[in-house]
Amino acid sequence: MKKQRPSAMLSAAALAFVIAMCGACVNEKTPDAPVKDPSDVGGEVPPVLSAGYEGTVDGIAFSLPDLGEEVSLHTELQTEYLKNETVASVLDYAKGTEELSAPAPVLFTWTAEGASSDMVYTLRVSETENMADPQTFTTAELSLGVYNLKIATTYWWTVAAGDAESGAAVFTTESLGPRNLFVEGVANVRDVGGWPTEDGGRVKQGLLYRTGRLNENYNGKTSIAEAGVRTMLGTLKVKTEIDLRGGKNDPDEYAPSVNKSVLDGVAYHHIGMDWEVSDMLIGNRKEIRSVFALLAQESNYPMFYHCSIGTDRTGLITYLLLGYLGVDEQDIYRDYLFSNFANIGGSRDLGGITTKYVATIKNKYGGKSTPLSKKCRAALLDIGVEPAELEAISEIFTA
Repeated sequence: MKKQRPSAMLSAAALAFVIAMCGACVNEKTPDAPVKDPSDVGGEVPPVLSAGYEGTVDGIAFSLPDLGEEVSLHTELQTEYLKNETVASVLDYAKGTEELSAPAPVLFTWTAEGASSDMVYTLRVSETENMADPQTFTTAELSLGVYNLKIATTYWWTVAAGDAESGAAVFTTESLGPRNLFVEGVANVRDVGGWPTEDGGRVKQGLLYRTGRLNENYNGKTSIAEAGVRTMLGTLKVKTEIDLRGGKNDPDEYAPSVNKSVLDGVAYHHIGMDWEVSDMLIGNRKEIRSVFALLAQESNYPMFYHCSIGTDRTGLITYLLLGYLGVDEQDIYRDYLFSNFANIGGSRDLGGITTKYVATIKNKYGGKSTPLSKKCRAALLDIGVEPAELEAISEIFTA
């Protein structure tokens, strides 16, 4: 393919562009092809880049608008909450009774003067300027919405009409977490990565996901849609599933006869945890050890873990992991409370987790001046997680 680069690709934004908000409806049109999700490089927020492209290639005049800086990946309602400094204000925006957890797509639009009316266009989106390992989509339209881009990440994009391909435009996504995801048929899906850490870095994205169930409790009937399966396998590329349902207090919550993932080829680990206990940390010591043993094995990634609605048992694992990795406690709280944007059967506040495990971690494993990362490390070691396992987890999630 012949390519032409813009003469000043990194110039300031010259065109205004509207980022489409999908209203977080899981019935919105999904991408036409599975998305390839390049390996994340982690580290600090990249420089904000923003530029469009105009040029003629093989007689076709391409115009790719400048998407602007800090491109939003959240719906308007989600953004209002995430920009509210009061983390516990979530119930002013969502109450856990309707599905509002999906992100907004980034809407790519372009013109291609000289292309035939029946042209099929190829959109490529890459994390590198040389367009290596791109996500690739095809469409007969002059626009396409793309879900599940990473936060705090610079992307380059091109459009091809037949053998003629435009030069690259560039944009940077917002750094506002969480990286919530659209997986059709599954609510409450988020990347555990993307959050800033106390050492100035970010937890790597594209490795670990927290989700709601993919199949029904008790009967095992599949609930994830076919498009959702394509997203899990093709976009997120998951290899391992950790199912936290079916603890000692409710062993039949997930039918034990269905001892495999609903995703073909994905390794399945059932580690049933209890949430209706006075102290989830003490009541699930063995299970937490088993989960962190899996998290310490790099060959298991990308992986996802879930309980029933992806909030309580899933939230305990997330608190321990993100706390250990040096994520600020307020960000961990915000990630937990974001579950209220999903239909989880009722609202969640911080009171439940404070009494269930946060108080134990904060009061038993250090004083007020002890960083949360050290408290979580001490708690995990006391539970029986091996020091070598914690070191391996640190290496996996940091650049």
